[in-house]
Amino acid sequence: MSVATMGAAALVAGLLVATPSAAAPPATVASPEDGAVTLDRTANTDDLRTWWHQDTAATTDPIADDQVRQSPFYDATIATTTDPQDQFGSFVYLSVPRSGNDKIGYTEEDGAEFSSAADLTMSWSSFEYSTDVWVDVTLKTGQAITSADQVTIRPTDLGLQTQLVDGDTVRVKVPFSEEGYRFSVEFDPQLITAYNDMSGTSGKLTTSAEGNRAISTEPQNSMLVFANPTPSAAEAERTIPTEQSGTIYRPQPGLVNDLDDITQEIVYFGPGTYNMGADYHAVLPENVRWVYLAPGAYVKGAFRFPHETQPQFKVTGLGVLSGEQYVYEADTSNGYRHNVNDNCHVTCVKMLQFESSTQPQTLELQGVTINQPPYHSFVVYAHEGDNEVGVENFQMNVDNYKQVGSWYWQTDGIELYDGGRMKNTFFHANDDVLKMYHSDVAIENTVIWKNENGPVIQWGWTPREIQDVTVTNTDVIHNRMYWKDTKYNTCIFNSSSHWQDMGATDRADTATTVKNMRFSDTRVEGTTNCALRIYALSNTENIEIDGLHIDAWNELDAAEQVNQLKRYADPAGIKVTLGNEVTDGNGLLLHNYTVGGVPILKAGDNWASTELGRLDFDADTWDSWNATSDDQPAGPAPALTVDGLQDGATTSSRTLHVAGTTDAAELTVTVNGTDTPATLADGQFAADIELDQITNRVRITAVADNGLMTVQRFTIYTFGTKVGTIPDPAGDDHGPGSYLYPSDGAFNPGSFDLTGLDVYEDGDTVRFVVSTAGEVRNPWGGNGMSTQRVNIYLSDRSSDTTTPLLPGTNTSAAGAWQYAVVADGRNDASRFGGGTYDADHAR
Repeated sequence: MSVATMGAAALVAGLLVATPSAAAPPATVASPEDGAVTLDRTANTDDLRTWWHQDTAATTDPIADDQVRQSPFYDATIATTTDPQDQFGSFVYLSVPRSGNDKIGYTEEDGAEFSSAADLTMSWSSFEYSTDVWVDVTLKTGQAITSADQVTIRPTDLGLQTQLVDGDTVRVKVPFSEEGYRFSVEFDPQLITAYNDMSGTSGKLTTSAEGNRAISTEPQNSMLVFANPTPSAAEAERTIPTEQSGTIYRPQPGLVNDLDDITQEIVYFGPGTYNMGADYHAVLPENVRWVYLAPGAYVKGAFRFPHETQPQFKVTGLGVLSGEQYVYEADTSNGYRHNVNDNCHVTCVKMLQFESSTQPQTLELQGVTINQPPYHSFVVYAHEGDNEVGVENFQMNVDNYKQVGSWYWQTDGIELYDGGRMKNTFFHANDDVLKMYHSDVAIENTVIWKNENGPVIQWGWTPREIQDVTVTNTDVIHNRMYWKDTKYNTCIFNSSSHWQDMGATDRADTATTVKNMRFSDTRVEGTTNCALRIYALSNTENIEIDGLHIDAWNELDAAEQVNQLKRYADPAGIKVTLGNEVTDGNGLLLHNYTVGGVPILKAGDNWASTELGRLDFDADTWDSWNATSDDQPAGPAPALTVDGLQDGATTSSRTLHVAGTTDAAELTVTVNGTDTPATLADGQFAADIELDQITNRVRITAVADNGLMTVQRFTIYTFGTKVGTIPDPAGDDHGPGSYLYPSDGAFNPGSFDLTGLDVYEDGDTVRFVVSTAGEVRNPWGGNGMSTQRVNIYLSDRSSDTTTPLLPGTNTSAAGAWQYAVVADGRNDASRFGGGTYDADHAR
């Protein structure tokens, strides 16, 4: 017999049920039944447990300290499949950017700009179960649906059965699983698309479609369901404290700002609402080793365990820990006001912060939901005196952790240390999500909703020693990574350049090695900007990405979606090494990497930067990577020779004749993505190609009868017809020789040393092509500012009067000039930004 509890409020919704069938199709219509369900009627049985809150506010506006924000957009009810008409309410929480406030005490960007401007919210409901259940989700916005097919359950590979109950309710069958389920319920009328407006260096996000590029589509008001498995007796003993577990302190609901001096070992938050205020977080005494948040506990605050003496920490329970009262980067050294320093790595509030010693320690993090972190959600620090050192001997076991409402920048996921294990988690994050910085780490069953900042999986930022990492079954159900410039810290997989100077290529350490990392079954739903960018700061061996499935690329240009593999050097100029994948199987393997369901093959015609795979790996890494699939053809590849093309060449004609030989059955010539007719007879082929771009990508593909391909690719530059050139010797452009340039990597040697100017005519267009002795590395600085500025002065030679050049140039010409052509990577709206100026300095 079921046991139910009834709250004081009497909120009523329609009760509509259907008898489930094991053979039911994925989407059906449920038959309505008479009756009604009171939403705050909760279940508390061995099969099902739900909970409710009494003092709530269903609003996106700021709320009182003692209130819990309830979703005005969704309701949820739960019933077991054995008794589908006996439905129970499951409280639907709500998270809103900045807790419904404007920026408090600051004006700079905080990462929540788009989410706030687009009125995004995140609702979720959590329950505990030990049998199959039906979950009814009702959309309360007035928007209607006519079919269960208008509701998507993500991750889609869960294959959960859905039924249409009525015009605003969908029913989802959730089988019991010891791993639980974490999924999004998405009604089509709620979907909005974010676009890059293509402004400036990176662009900005907008919901306006006109003239902009689509980045991602997601619900404006999202709805998440967390189905938590009822713990076994052994699990309950490990994760739910009793009097036998140690001494317990039980705060009363309401204001809790006095935990710093308690004498008990365990802090037990029972059901109810607690708040620490905007200017306090719990700095727990060294005797506290366990914080428990019971189902139905809602704690506004954060916890710091500052002492390294505890060998075993625990934070467990199905309650919520919310940072909603804190401002972005709440600085404890500044009265919890917004940080005004360069960073607040040490002093800002973290939702969970621990101190590690050199002695073995463990942390069990189980069940909790973290909402609205104002900065990092989780950190572990170690110190020798006042100096921060690397964390050692801190082994973590994370299970059924959920993170929601990560609107701000720097709301990372969790960093696991040596020996760490994590499974069955959900992350809504606006920075690096899975941080693979340590060895012997295993992660499985992760659902990720990714905001703009950072990549999904990260193992870079500094040289590291890492080995034996496995990550399996990762679902990226949404991501909003939108940058139109080639960021160093983005994509699904990323090993970022050095944090001190992201443009520098000389911060590697050849004495360190990253090896034996395997990522399997990674599914990216919707669109994304790029798959992987690896800027190796350590020797790198045996990295396998097996089963990376991307639905599609977003609408940015292919050049803005490139995937990169680069070997960086140490300060002495010695590059790190990459294992040889082609001969030894010890480099980077992309196995079963698909885009839109199409396998990307190194032996095929679709891997390169402008092709479907978007791989733009450095030439010196050619033997260090491979892209294969289970179903690729086998056998000998056809022979192919090509005459008339040279990779990297510049031609003055837009028409080229290409010829060669092959024993293939079929040959295709492709220029800038368009096939060009070619003749193939008696092993000889020929084609006349038109080069219609400045940078032209030419691909010759020979296909044998067995389906194997041989492909040759060429990049050909065409500026037009050269009409003039001005050479300049290398090594002479160094000012007076006494300048001390900044150490930033954008100021690399030779990047200011002009070596020539070529002039081309292309129809009615004149092109000036400038070359430098060193690589131009941009952007530089927080605004993506270029370090190079080129002024080209045009004169009719009618005067030999010494004439000053543009203001700020500090030199003169040996004759009057009529026009100045300015190319400047800085702000075009500045006084002498990019453009053409006459002798009177008018643009």
